[in-house]
Amino acid sequence: HATGTREMTRLGGLWRAMPWTAGLFTLGAIAIAGLPPLNGFVSEWLVYLGLFDAAAARGPAAWAAMPAAILLGLTGALALATFAKAGTLVFLGAPRSAAARQARESGPWMRAPMLVLASGCVLLALAPAWLWPILSRTAGTWQSGWAIAAAPAPLGVLGLVQLTLAVLTLAASAWLWRYARAAAAPRRLTWDCGYAAPSARMQYSSGSFAGIAADWFAWFLLPVRQSRRPRGIFPAAASLVEQWPDPVLARILTPAGGIVLRVSTAVRRLQHGRLQYYLLYVVIGMVALGVLVLWGEGS
Repeated sequence: HATGTREMTRLGGLWRAMPWTAGLFTLGAIAIAGLPPLNGFVSEWLVYLGLFDAAAARGPAAWAAMPAAILLGLTGALALATFAKAGTLVFLGAPRSAAARQARESGPWMRAPMLVLASGCVLLALAPAWLWPILSRTAGTWQSGWAIAAAPAPLGVLGLVQLTLAVLTLAASAWLWRYARAAAAPRRLTWDCGYAAPSARMQYSSGSFAGIAADWFAWFLLPVRQSRRPRGIFPAAASLVEQWPDPVLARILTPAGGIVLRVSTAVRRLQHGRLQYYLLYVVIGMVALGVLVLWGEGS
């Protein structure tokens, strides 16, 4: 995870060099974050309807439905922040390395799978009621009780709302694009802070964007910070290194793996390659088993 993040920080500015990849990444990010007007919002809306119905019933299920709805909304917000950080770091700003400056758009054989997946996201979003019988029959092949012939009533209305939002979004994007081209505003580095000779290293990265949300969960993520503050009237150098290790990997999986390795190392010492030792182990095991049997009968 840390290695991938470091590699991403060397990118930047890929939107102009790879517009197809950047646009399809943005569409996929919107879909997976559950935002309208794409397919992720349709599935989340159906889940929300089920949770709201359970909460309105005022039974025991309501106590679980309300926290689940809140956590679902929080999950969507975190997913949006994560993909916004990744998108801004990779595609916006100025290139931060020679590889990013020399980047070129992928070929048609690589764009075709992305276009197929993007088309599926759009189709599922704009025509959910039309695709419902297909999905219902597909689910019925695994579990017959899941096959529901009639689509839920809200899907038809939701499809029209999604289509309206999609048309309005495309119209607004086209107007902004034409306005930006007509204005012919000069292009500068993103947030260069007025430096006379700005470079790509001076621009803000997505770390500042996600810093607020990351600080909220610092008690769980446990970031590692190393800083060297500027000293003197004319400081020569200063640095700040901040790492966010994976909490599950660093706090759970790595210690558990260390315990397994220590146990396996201790067990490996019992393997001497000598038949006499193996026979001794068998005798000790049989004696221990006999003691347990006798002790169980006596109790």
